[in-house]
Amino acid sequence: MLVSVAPEAMFDEMIAAWQALPCPDGFKVPQKKSFSPTMLRSHLQNLGIAEHVGSGRIVIRLAGTNSREFWGEEVTGAHYDAFPGGAPDSALMPPEILQALFTLPCGMKSHRGGKDHEGNDWLCDILSLPLAAQDGEVKYLLYGYRVFPSDPEQLQAWEPGFADLKTAHLLGAEFIDIGFGTPE
Repeated sequence: MLVSVAPEAMFDEMIAAWQALPCPDGFKVPQKKSFSPTMLRSHLQNLGIAEHVGSGRIVIRLAGTNSREFWGEEVTGAHYDAFPGGAPDSALMPPEILQALFTLPCGMKSHRGGKDHEGNDWLCDILSLPLAAQDGEVKYLLYGYRVFPSDPEQLQAWEPGFADLKTAHLLGAEFIDIGFGTPE
């Protein structure tokens, strides 16, 4: 079942774990290699790491088990633009958001929604925090998420299988200043 801990509690633990990572001299953010998913053992199923491979393209490098359940297939290694609403120029991850996350850098809490082919509405809260490659380039995002039905009354019985996800869109985003500002 995808519904788990409240997103704010998970996000607080993610931020604390990210802040505890060492940041080498001259780097803006911790390196990806310093993060171990086991640091957030109780949230493994809802964690992932994505890589910005250029030209607005994102590749999922590590995906928790709930990602497979949510999308209905293995997503590790998949390009983000293969998902509904995931094209680089889409409202799910507009270019200006990518620019902020990787060049400032900054973190982001986002709220997304969508609909499956049966007409069921879903919501997803996501926290994204930047990580650096070995050369210091900020090109990875550590992310954690919680997916839930848009109708709170369905929460207890909700067991999704979204292999037939039809739409996904960004409902809102809040940038997190990690020491380099946030977009205006």
